Amino acid sequence: MRLLGMIHLKALPGTPLNKGQKISKIIDVALKEVEMLEKYGYDGLIVENMHDIPYVKNPGPEILTSMTSVCVQVRKHFPATKPIGVQVLAGANQGALAVALAANLDFIRAESFIFSHVADEGWMDAQAGNLLRYR
Repeated sequence: MRLLGMIHLKALPGTPLNKGQKISKIIDVALKEVEMLEKYGYDGLIVENMHDIPYVKNPGPEILTSMTSVCVQVRKHFPATKPIGVQVLAGANQGALAVALAANLDFIRAESFIFSHVADEGWMDAQAGNLLRYR
C-alpha cells in the first residue's frame, strides 16, 4: 500500500484569491509541505491547484506555467525514487499531462476521465478518448 500526500497550492497568479502573491512564495510554501511529508514517510505526492477558486474549465496559460514552475521544484526536492503526480483543476487533464512531462512527474490525477457529470464548474465531459490520444 502507498501513502500519497497532497500538496494544495496557494492561489496561483491570475486567480481571485491570489492577491498579488508571487510564484516564488507559493513555491516556498509548497516545498515546506514537501519537506514535512517526506519527513513523515509519505511514499509519493500529488500537487493540485486547490485554492484557485472559483474553478474554471480550461484554465489559462498562467495556471499551467505556474503549476509547471512549482512541480519542477517539488520534483527537485522529493526523492527521485518516489512518484509525484499532478492534477490541474478543473478537468484540465491535457494541461496536467503537459505539466507532468515538463516537470518530469510520474502521473496525473484525471478528473472526468470516464464519466461525465455536473460539477460546480458546470457540465464536465468525459475525456478518456481525447486524453489517451493526447498522451
